[in-house]
Amino acid sequence: MTATTMPTMVVFDLDDTLYEYAPCDAAGKAALFRFAAEELGVMSPAFEQAYAQARVNVKKRLGPTASSHSRLLYCHEAMELVGLRSEPHVALVMEQEYWRNYMLAMELRPGVGDLLQTLRFNDVVTAIVTDLTAQIQFRKLYHLDIAKLIDHVVCSEETALEKASLQPFELLASRVAPDALDCVWFVGDQDFDAPVDALVEKGVIRDGFGFVHGATGQERVQHWNSVREVEDLLERSAGRAA
Repeated sequence: MTATTMPTMVVFDLDDTLYEYAPCDAAGKAALFRFAAEELGVMSPAFEQAYAQARVNVKKRLGPTASSHSRLLYCHEAMELVGLRSEPHVALVMEQEYWRNYMLAMELRPGVGDLLQTLRFNDVVTAIVTDLTAQIQFRKLYHLDIAKLIDHVVCSEETALEKASLQPFELLASRVAPDALDCVWFVGDQDFDAPVDALVEKGVIRDGFGFVHGATGQERVQHWNSVREVEDLLERSAGRAA
């Protein structure tokens, strides 16, 4: 199988794939640290250090689960670490401050809209499989104005473990028509976003191909730098299938 075979479904990662994660996270944390200084009287770098440690603590306790990404839990624990008592209302406000500023910085990567429109034109099933809780991931899709172009969404909150376990991909497979699994393309930023070899071996999909930003040791996965590269291959595949 090569990327010259027309896909029956394309599965996207969301964070740091359809948009760039780092500027959004930086904007959210900057707003959060301003809030801590102005409203709680906890200046940086004290709160920055507490937030970073809270993140480590939460992830260590919860393991590879959707809730391990919860900014609400990070904020709540950070307040405890700097010696403040537990105040759920303040933690909720802080979480919303983070996500509000995060989303204000969100922009689709160049070419994403065109790729999704091309897939829709060619009647290719589109899906997103993402690690995080459903509420915030759904909000991102509507903020980016692409929800109407996605046929299926699976968040790791819906399964016991995250994408590296394959469980969210298996859930997606159970929700789509069998012929959508004939040739599945995956587009992500890390190797576990496109576990083509493992899914084929387990019989979850029949065949497929993957595109990731990072390094990969999989036979059916290649590196990509821009979304346009994926669209170019899709257009060539459509031409051969015509």
